Amino acid sequence: MKLQGLAVMLLLTILSIDSLSQDIENIVKQKPVSLHGSIGLRLMGYAVDGITARQLPFSYLFTANATVSLYGIEIPFSIVYSDKQKSYAQSFNMAGISPKYKWILLHAGYRNVSFSEYTLAGHTFCGAGVELNPGLFRFGFVYGRFDRATTGNPIFETDSLPRYARRGYAIKLGVGTADNYVDLLFQRIRDDSTTLQKDTSGANRLPEQNVVTGIHARFTLFKKLTCEVEGAFSLYTTDLGAKSVLQENSSPILISLNKYLVVNASSEYYTAIRSSLQYQATNWSLRLEYKRIDPNYRSMGAYFFNNDVENLTINPSFTIFKRKISVNGSIGLQRDNLKRTKQATTLRTIGNVNLSFNPSSKFGINANYSNFNTNQKDGRMLLQENTTINQVNWNFSLMPRLFFMNTKLSHQILLVYNLSKFNDHNKYTAGFTEFSSQVVQANYSLGFLQNNWTFSCGFTYNTSKSSSFDNSGLGGTFGISKSLLKDRLSIDCSNSLSRSESTTGNTWVININLIAAYKIVKHHTIRFITYFTGNYSGSGSSDKSFNEIKGEISYGYNF
Repeated sequence: MKLQGLAVMLLLTILSIDSLSQDIENIVKQKPVSLHGSIGLRLMGYAVDGITARQLPFSYLFTANATVSLYGIEIPFSIVYSDKQKSYAQSFNMAGISPKYKWILLHAGYRNVSFSEYTLAGHTFCGAGVELNPGLFRFGFVYGRFDRATTGNPIFETDSLPRYARRGYAIKLGVGTADNYVDLLFQRIRDDSTTLQKDTSGANRLPEQNVVTGIHARFTLFKKLTCEVEGAFSLYTTDLGAKSVLQENSSPILISLNKYLVVNASSEYYTAIRSSLQYQATNWSLRLEYKRIDPNYRSMGAYFFNNDVENLTINPSFTIFKRKISVNGSIGLQRDNLKRTKQATTLRTIGNVNLSFNPSSKFGINANYSNFNTNQKDGRMLLQENTTINQVNWNFSLMPRLFFMNTKLSHQILLVYNLSKFNDHNKYTAGFTEFSSQVVQANYSLGFLQNNWTFSCGFTYNTSKSSSFDNSGLGGTFGISKSLLKDRLSIDCSNSLSRSESTTGNTWVININLIAAYKIVKHHTIRFITYFTGNYSGSGSSDKSFNEIKGEISYGYNF
């Protein structure tokens, strides 16, 4: 690597500062300078017979990760160098700091700040901000660039058009504590039309603006009842240059306000609301939640919303017999097509229940059942019976376990049973889409505590069926691990053998893995790894038989 490149890398590392929140009050308690990280070198070999090689016969990888801490402010960077690529990664392009002093929190550089779920919700921006919480007063303000100007990318069609620089701010103003508060929210973000480099082809984006107002409140009543409400109104203008909806004789106040809010022929508004009510008693609780998000709801302060959805969910939970049995579940109703713009409306009923029984430290059992029912009704058009969706997808699992231990031995037994079914209640399509699967697993582990030997074995059986295939599989595993030389050397060997049967043929698969790690001295470790895979297909199978072996020698230094 050239000397100039090393100098640039060092400069970028020194300039990069990325701290989630640094409490200035505690700076005097921090070390002035500290360094920790790791360095690793991996040498990898590969050989295969029967199929096309999936990697090079020999490859290497060098990695270095380090974090410099200056009075508690961390500066991370990493280096990767291999026969395939070389790169240097550091936090300069996303540098930021959030120092804190008592009730004052400042933001500078690239930050992720959330004021509410439907307004400013974790979108990365480059700018500055402040959050104040002196007593009952709650205030937050951020300003910055939410998207940088780009020239477009002709290689990737989804990002082929140039982008504007997108700037704006968000404000939170409220009263209360962490458990009881009322916050009023306002956000305004818009594209800067002067930053776009015009495409000579004439295809360009239109400048947009988004104004969001919202409220977020939370109250605790009688120490057990909690009420939370969050709502937002989003005004989204997709073309700042579109024709205004105001007339020349409109009120001067509206005309002046329109220059700020920009309501024109391309503007649309959306609403989102979420409310919940929860009662928490000693051994039981009940939560009721309602959520409604308009189709196409969006905010420039967030990346993604699952919109056009209305949910009503009930979540009960309770414990009995001195908390040896706990039960929790949920049932919810969901629908879309809230504005009747889709051809069909999809309705879902979602149910789930979990049972945990732990009578002692030696025995326990978990059970889970879930049911997802999906069907449709008419939307903008009448549905045909042969195309209407009416499906049920349910799953049941059972997991008992046993654990015994004394001064010499430990025994652990784990059983798993899982059954899944997909049922289609449309008589025209049921024969083509229905599906079922079963999985049975049994695992046993035996540990010799005095000499650090561990033995494990397992058994697996699975089936899956549909109208087009019928597959089954049977397999077993066996493993041994041992620590030697006062835990400086560890050896782990695991093996598996499985057979699968399907309509396309039968296949045997053998896997043998051997791992040995030796701690040379403090902070220095060397590791040897060998993987062998044998895949042997019977006559009539479309899969090829092959043998594949991978080997690796690695060295690691932690500091």
